[in-house]
Amino acid sequence: MSETKPIEIPPSSQAAGPVFQPGATAENPFEGGVAGVRGGAKMYGAFSIEKFCDQGSLSLTHEDAQGWYDYAKQFTAPNFWYKDAGVALWAYYEQYDNWQDTYGVDAVRATYHSGHGGMDGNGVFYAPMGSNWNGQGCTAVSTDMRLGNETVRYLFWSTCLSLRVKDGHSPIRTWNGANLGMRMIFGFETVSWDSGDYGKNFWKKWNANGKKLGTAWLDGSWEIAHDQEPSVAACGATAAEAQDRVFNEQYLSAEPASRDWWWWRWYDAARSMREPQRVLPRDLLVAHLQPPAVRLQSARALADRFELDATLPAEIPLRPDGTFTLSAGGRSIHYHGADGSLEVRIAQPNLDNRNPVPPSRARAAAEEAIRRYGLDRDVSLVPDVIRNSNAAGGTGAGPGQIEAPYIVETTIQYRQVIGGVPVISQGAGAVRVSVDNDGLVTAVHSSVRPVERTSDRARTMAPAPAAGRGNGPTTEPPQSEKSPEPMTAGGYEEALSRAFTERMAKWAVSGRMPIGMGTVPGSTEIGYDIQGDEAILIARRGVEVDFGGGYRKRYWVQAPLFE
Repeated sequence: MSETKPIEIPPSSQAAGPVFQPGATAENPFEGGVAGVRGGAKMYGAFSIEKFCDQGSLSLTHEDAQGWYDYAKQFTAPNFWYKDAGVALWAYYEQYDNWQDTYGVDAVRATYHSGHGGMDGNGVFYAPMGSNWNGQGCTAVSTDMRLGNETVRYLFWSTCLSLRVKDGHSPIRTWNGANLGMRMIFGFETVSWDSGDYGKNFWKKWNANGKKLGTAWLDGSWEIAHDQEPSVAACGATAAEAQDRVFNEQYLSAEPASRDWWWWRWYDAARSMREPQRVLPRDLLVAHLQPPAVRLQSARALADRFELDATLPAEIPLRPDGTFTLSAGGRSIHYHGADGSLEVRIAQPNLDNRNPVPPSRARAAAEEAIRRYGLDRDVSLVPDVIRNSNAAGGTGAGPGQIEAPYIVETTIQYRQVIGGVPVISQGAGAVRVSVDNDGLVTAVHSSVRPVERTSDRARTMAPAPAAGRGNGPTTEPPQSEKSPEPMTAGGYEEALSRAFTERMAKWAVSGRMPIGMGTVPGSTEIGYDIQGDEAILIARRGVEVDFGGGYRKRYWVQAPLFE
């Protein structure tokens, strides 16, 4: 690399800033401390790119990084947050990746990068940059990185194909040469969806029931889209150390790790257990949901329901965001007051049993748990998808070896249905039950809410389909409020077409149009999208966009069917 030094430093609004006083809203993820240098504390920094040097634009990477950055900022000052043209090669390569002991990937304990990503057939990872610094090009390449010999221990690649674990790929193949002390790497086996929620979801899940770093990444990413496969890898001096870290590391430690052994985890893309809804019911209704309530009696009811043997305090230790956690005897309940969702840890999975539980047995255990804990007490549920949680490991030392992948847990998801129409929000309207290889229920997630009433509103789209009636609304709207007669089947295609045209216009404005695109198979569906305390009928379709150069991304195109 040229001796020309980087001149870019982040704007003051991004490099550092006021540190929020940590309070009861969240838990500090940073273990120990590091003396501050210049504007930051060498704890964390972020990169996000929406406008690239030589690739098509993305739309939500800044929001993605913002969610991750804002949480960390509650506890200590940031070192940097570079955006768009500020993201360049110098920050990723050895000569300047700890520039002025403050800036660059290796200058902080945890680094978050949100943007495009691609991997070739040899396992080499490519990350396009926001600008061509010093004539060095527009792409950072994993084989040219040397990370962890200075400060970074945790590297988050919120990009497509950044941590592949299938088809002959492994974290060892891609990252062993670059890793000189990192403890964990977070990424994706597959093409990922353009979403602003990855960073925010990671911390939300991490705060739930003491979830570990790896599980928080997998759960938060998979909740955004069920056909993508998030992955996480950890290192250690022995197989046992690496395995323990990938399953159990909970705080961001400053200590370097040996790269002798690697262990990795990932979630498979979900396998569907139902047919997508592609016709509307005759009556297009808004469902008004019961608002979540946080009261002492609610906490006691939850403790009783999930058989938590605990004496509750006179007052719930309620955080300002309406969340609380109850735990006793190895069980714990985490309640999100904003949306009424629950994360319940029943037991730890038996990691020693690598013989997968048969799917039929997992489903039977899940349905028994639903009955036992009353998860369908006030809502209707239908089987939705099944997902495997997997692990594998190996070493790059000597001749190297890779252990065969194995299933750790099986998760069955059920969807809430309203008037026969499913809720299709990715982060709401679902019940998930995880079962280990012993056939024991280990965890329960519920984000369903009872319907308080339904109402009718005037359509804003031109024509809507008529075919297909669900089970009917629970409340019949007054005749004076009824919508016009339904229109011909398939009319929602017009609304989706308009939404897609708007998306295309944004790419045209950016000056870089994709070279190709196609519908994600099986993604077109009609259903309810939960927005606050209402569930609104929408049509949606997944689209995979090819930007060229091996870079792709998936997007939801969706349209409300009435307001």
